[in-house]
Amino acid sequence: MAQEIERAGIPTVIITSLDTVAHSMGCWRIVRGAGVMHVTGDPSLTPTEEVRWRRRLLERALQSLEDRVTEPTVYLVDPAKEAV
Repeated sequence: MAQEIERAGIPTVIITSLDTVAHSMGCWRIVRGAGVMHVTGDPSLTPTEEVRWRRRLLERALQSLEDRVTEPTVYLVDPAKEAV
């Protein structure tokens, strides 16, 4: 489905910890999440750190939508970068 949406000129992104599965499904922009059980978060973090992690993840996903890609591309979230 992502490929069809991309062909229509609408960029798509998927956040997943299983980037190989997303790649095999034809997704173009893949943002690697934290893990299989907690893709968009990390229960080992404090609540404040959790908010920062989720914000960085979302910002990375939104930034990836601006990139022109011609093949599946995996984006990583920089854990050292602080979100404001």
